[in-house]
Amino acid sequence: MTETSVNVRDQRPHPLTAIGIVIVVSAVAFGGELALAGSLPWGEEARGVIAVLAGAITAIWLTVRQAGTFAGLGMTRPKRWWTVPFWVFGILVTFGTAQALVPQLLAPYFDLPPPDMSRYDFIRGNAQAAVAMALLLPLTAAIPEEIVYRGFLIGQFERLYGEAPAAAVLAVGSQALIFGSVHFQWGLGGVVMTSVMGLIWGAAYLLCGRNLWIVILAHSAAHIALVLGLYSAPAPA
Repeated sequence: MTETSVNVRDQRPHPLTAIGIVIVVSAVAFGGELALAGSLPWGEEARGVIAVLAGAITAIWLTVRQAGTFAGLGMTRPKRWWTVPFWVFGILVTFGTAQALVPQLLAPYFDLPPPDMSRYDFIRGNAQAAVAMALLLPLTAAIPEEIVYRGFLIGQFERLYGEAPAAAVLAVGSQALIFGSVHFQWGLGGVVMTSVMGLIWGAAYLLCGRNLWIVILAHSAAHIALVLGLYSAPAPA
């Protein structure tokens, strides 16, 4: 091990400190957005965008400051481009299956309500709004969320859990719980299903060789499917 690598390692903040910095920055940004929600032109449906963008910028800054590149966040070229569509398709099929099975598995204990998507009612039957959301969500949600939760948090939690054999499993589970909890505005059903999404996306991130672009593409495709579903859904009674 070279002296340079030792110095870089010594300069890295403790993983709890790094995680705490990103959470605090995101929370402060979210609080500021709440205060401005009444005056923002895009209204309540954009709540959380500023928070996740602020968190992603902070995660990138911490990572580049430590490593000097984006590679620590998984932002590298796929080794085999031809496998990317198969990965994306597999992630989406797995999540779609989980969406159908999880409520049934929980049914003996309690009825899991569907995610509360009422804040997106403006998309129903509105082609212009649907296209705008489909184009914006990858930039305002898929990319920054994957940077924070999969690229950054999984790495930090793995550092926290150290050499434990189950460190990667614990890291995926930890980031999934945080990912689900920040979607509290979607209700209990939203929290549970986004936690499941975090588990699947996190596992896929590790299995595909920690390539963040693959899960970003899957996340973006899931958002497009969501927008299409909201657009075609009947108006609420």
